[in-house]
Parts: sequence; structure tokens; C-alpha cells
Amino acid sequence: MAIKCTVTTDLQAKDTNGYSGIQKHVEHDQNINHSNKDIVFNETQFNVYDESTTTRQAIDDWNEQHFHDYVEQHDQHQREKGHAERQFGSVKNYLKNKKKATAVLTIGNMEVQSQLMKQFCPKDSYQEEKLPDGTTHLVFKLKDENNKPIQNNIAVAKQFYGCFNRALIKATNNNIGWPANKVHQQRINVGDYLHRGRYATNNDEMGISHIHFEVATFGMTRGGKKRAAHVTNSLNQALVSLHQAVTGKTASGRAALKWYRANLDQFALKCLEQELHKTYQVPKNKKILDFERKTKEDKTIQTGLSMEQLKAQHQEIADHQKKVQNLQDQAKTLNNQNNDMQAQVKTVTKNLKDIYEATTGRQAVDKDGNDLSPLEMAKGITRANRAAQDDKEKAEQAKATADQERQKAEQQKAQQEQQLATQRQQLKVLQDQLDEANNQLKRRKQQRIKNAQKEIAQNKLTNGNNQPINVTEDNVAQIEQEIDNWRQDQQAEWTQDKIDAQNELEQINQQLLKAHSTKANLESTNQELTRQNTQLQQSQQLMKNNINGYKNQLVDTITEHDPNHKVEQQLLKPNEVPEAVITTNGRQQHLRQPLKYLIDVTTQVLQKIKTTATNFINQVTKSLLPPVNPKKPIQLQSSYVDFSKIQASLHKPNAQKEIQLMNDPIIKLKRALLSATTDQLQKTKEQTQKSLKQQVDDEWER
Repeated sequence: MAIKCTVTTDLQAKDTNGYSGIQKHVEHDQNINHSNKDIVFNETQFNVYDESTTTRQAIDDWNEQHFHDYVEQHDQHQREKGHAERQFGSVKNYLKNKKKATAVLTIGNMEVQSQLMKQFCPKDSYQEEKLPDGTTHLVFKLKDENNKPIQNNIAVAKQFYGCFNRALIKATNNNIGWPANKVHQQRINVGDYLHRGRYATNNDEMGISHIHFEVATFGMTRGGKKRAAHVTNSLNQALVSLHQAVTGKTASGRAALKWYRANLDQFALKCLEQELHKTYQVPKNKKILDFERKTKEDKTIQTGLSMEQLKAQHQEIADHQKKVQNLQDQAKTLNNQNNDMQAQVKTVTKNLKDIYEATTGRQAVDKDGNDLSPLEMAKGITRANRAAQDDKEKAEQAKATADQERQKAEQQKAQQEQQLATQRQQLKVLQDQLDEANNQLKRRKQQRIKNAQKEIAQNKLTNGNNQPINVTEDNVAQIEQEIDNWRQDQQAEWTQDKIDAQNELEQINQQLLKAHSTKANLESTNQELTRQNTQLQQSQQLMKNNINGYKNQLVDTITEHDPNHKVEQQLLKPNEVPEAVITTNGRQQHLRQPLKYLIDVTTQVLQKIKTTATNFINQVTKSLLPPVNPKKPIQLQSSYVDFSKIQASLHKPNAQKEIQLMNDPIIKLKRALLSATTDQLQKTKEQTQKSLKQQVDDEWER
């Protein structure tokens, strides 16, 4: 039974580099880091290359023959018009910035190659090689266990790949074509329009033997009213010209490409069939290969898969198996998460209750003695925090109001001075905006025309009469609509291919419905628990952040006024040594303590500071006042008092207030300063300086 086999021809003209741009890709140098990881470098020796100087010169001569007259006429016309700078000067310069065509011809795929190897090669001459996606492919066993060449197997491989090399080279020869007939009076060769130059056969990829080759192109434009038909190196027009020369009929570029591929594909398979018959002496009446074209309608035909397509097919199956396993793992994980979530809810509720009682000072129960809900506890914590924040905001708001009133007066003055200038500037801006809007409309229309022309050129689009499309300001909207329609047609083809692929997965998706149903129920339960947990976590985090902020403020106060303070040993962890709050460990020890402990410590520190300050003031006051001696009158030094200016107080007498003021250390200090003598002031100054110096020395030593 003949092996079903497809043939693929890929013609393209992507850039100006042409074959030179893919030369390193096809040479398969083992010292170069190739993006293609499926190269079997042991089999690179069976590749055939033709990049000789003779072949390069033949291409140059062919281009010179077909484009010389056109370049001469063009340059002469430019000189007559006075535009000598627009001349090409030579055929090479004319083609320099033109897109160059390349092609790839592939016969069959790696499954076809494996079947042929089993049919014509000894069983011990090849072995299975595992591909990255897990599948296997037959490759020739060219070295033994000691890494020495196996000459018999090398000969078998050379004979096998020789069939492919000769068939690929023969199928792309420039002299293949159509004999004279009623339509054309002389023979027409493919090389007259699509001329093969340099080429390289690749037999060392884990796919199938194929040939990369350079294509020099020649064709004629259709011509029109404004411009006569002329020669061109456009791949599209070369295909159209070849089709018209052979069939006598005019066709679009797409139809001409389809016709060319249909003819070349069948001829290439015929060449390989002949080489296999001749090399392995197969009877003529026995058919080895049967041409098969994979279609969208017949999905059972799996021949013609490229290496990439087959990898994608295996990868798709592996991905599906992973998805099924992932769904099973997810279901198990969701059950475990559900159990963990219930335990976490209990823990979060208990923590929230502790925070509520620490913040509000009340038990987390309502008036009937029932436990508060997490939401009610969170609200209570928020209200307690907000009350403390409101006092701070009121003071800041009062200061901000005064600043705003002052700034408002200054701004009003500045606004009055700038108002007239602003109105003039606005008028100028409006005029500039109007001019800019008009310019933008013009530029936008020119850009639309440019974009439309660029897309027409890139996709080689023509009108209904296969004439070039000229975009103007009058028809740009119509052209854009026609381009959109063309895009929709392209999208429709792609969508159909996508639908076909999706239908293949429909049965697999049905098997997942049960798993999805179970997953949906678990996800619903998980989402509800997640929502409740999120609310609790947000409330807990808010309270935690506020408490941490208060703790840091209190620890900063303790650090500033009592840097050597240490937490009591009984409040620390076992075997933990108390350290001063000024150290990193000491600060962390303080931050771990309850908020009430830090408040008490801060109060003690501040009270200690107040006591120290009061003692210092009393000491200064005592040094300023003279010693009490009832026998000697006190000599007071006071300024002259004008009794005529003394007025009665508007406030009612308050003995308690007067006693409080008399005992106030600050008032006593003021009285002592007013009544002190010069000697007393000097002595007090010296004592104060000495005391301050001693305090600084103590702080430095500490």
C-alpha cells in the first residue's frame, strides 16, 4: 500500500536581504547557537549546498538580461526631465532596495520519512530519538558506543538522503516547465520567471528533508491609462505572468500562487518516486508514494503535518492531561483550604475580640451579654481610633484656616493683577487652537491616505480590474472601507480554522464538565469564606496598624527622655536579657509589650522630667532670694512705680487661684529675678552653668 504523502511549497519575499538573510540558518554550523534545537549534527554531512561564485554570477547575468533595458529607459527619462539624481545607474542598484524572494520545498513529514527508512534501510542502521515533546523519531545510527563512525550505516544514510537531495534539486531546476502547445507556441520554463539561484538541502532536522533556495523573479505589471506595463521583480507579478504565459488566462496573485504550488508539489513528489524506484530497484508497477493534500473537510488525514504542527499536536495532548491532573489537585486543595479557613475564622475572631477589649476597655458583648459580631467589634475599634484622631485634626484645621485666610488675601491681589493679562492670553490661545485644529485635520487626512497606500502596497491589493489602486482625498473613506472589508474576509478564514480546531476539543471539554461542576461548588464556598476572612483581616490589620503607630510614638518618647530604660525581666521571653530601649533589641523588647505598659512607662518618664525641672527651678530661685533675717530689713531693688496708673482688676478675687500662683515655681522664679541683687544674679549664673555642664558630662558618660 502506497504511503500517503503531502508536499509543501513556501514562497515569500520578506525583505531586501533575500537568501543572504537565511544563509546562516541553512548552513547548520555546530559552533553557532541555532534557535532550531532539533538539528542532528551527525547527519549534517548529507546536506548539499550550492553557493558558488558561478551560481551567484548566473543570477546577476539573469537579472541583467531581464532588467537592463528597463533601467536604461528609466535613467534616460530621468536625465531628460533634469532629475539625474533619480537614476538607478545599474541593474544591481535598481534591485538593491527591492524585496528578494526565497522558497522552501518540503516533501512529506517525519512520519513519512520514518516509514521509508523502515521500508528501504536495514533495521540496525537506525534508532529511535526522543524529541523534546516526548515523541520519537527515527535517525540513522552513525557512531558506535566508542563514538567511532559506522561506515556501513553512513553509506546507507548517504544512499537514502541522496534520493531526497536529487529529487529536491531536480524539482526546483530552472529548466522544468511546459512544452509548446496551442496556448503557447514555444516551451516555457519556470526559470524564465522564477529563477533558482543558491540553494541548500537540509536532511539533518528532525522533520523531513527540504530545500531552501534563492529565487530571482521577473514579471510584467498590468499597466493602465497613466502608465504603460513595465518589467518588475515583484514575486506576485512574476507568478501572475508565469500563469498567464502557460494558461493564456489572467489570474490574481493568490490564484497564481495556488496554481504554481499545485503543479510544483505534484512534480516534486513524482521526482522522489522516480529516485526511490531507481535507487532501490522497486518494480515500476509498484507505487511507493501517493500524493495527498490535507484539507479542512477531512480531519482523518494526518499526513502533511510539519514538524511544528506535530509538536503542537503532542503538546496539546500533554497540556490537556496536565489540566485534568491540575483540576484534581485543585479540588483536593480546595477541600483542605476549606477546613483551614474555618479554623482561621475562629482564630481571627478571637484576636479581634482581644483587640476590641484592649482598645475600648470594654468586654466584647452587647447589652444582653451576647458576643459581638466581628463587624460590630471592628466598628467599635474604628470609633475609638477616630475619637483620638479627631482631636488632632481640629488643632491642625484651626492652624490651616488661619493660613488659608492669609493666603487668600494675597491671592486675590495677585489674581486682580493677572486677570487682564490672562484674558488676552486666552484669546490668543483660542486662535492658536483653531489654527492647530485645521492643521490637524489636514495632517490626519494625509496620514490616512499614507496608511491606506502602505497597506495596499504591503498586501499587493488591486481593484476589480486588477489595476493599481490610487488613494486620494476624495476616495480615502471608500478605500478604507474596502480595506476593512478585505480584513474581515481574512478574519473570516482564520475564524473558520479556529472553529475547526475548537470542534476537535469539544469532546475533551465535555469530560471536564463533572470536574468543573465540583470545582464550581467548592469555589462558591471558598469565595464566601474568603470574603468573610478578608473583612476580618482588613479590620484586624487596621487596628494593628493603629496600635503599632501608638506603640512606636510611645517608644520614641521613652527613647528620647530615658534611653537606658529596660523592660522588666519577668515580661521578657525565657533566657532573654533586658536591653536599653536605645538599642535595636531593646526597642523590639519594648514594642512587644502591651499598650498599657508603654503608656505607664511614658507617664513615669515624663513625671520624672517634670520633677527634675521643678527642682532645678526651685534651686535657682533659692539662690536668687536673700537669706531670711527678721532683724534686718530686706533691700529690694525695684523700678519706680506710678500709682496713678494702677487700675482695679476686672476679675473677682480668687484666693485659691492666688495661692496656686504664689506656689507656682515659675512665678517664684520671676519674683526672685526681680528682687535679686547683681551679686546674686552673677552667683546664680555661675551655679547654673556649673550644673548644666555637670548634666552634659553625665549624659555624655552615660
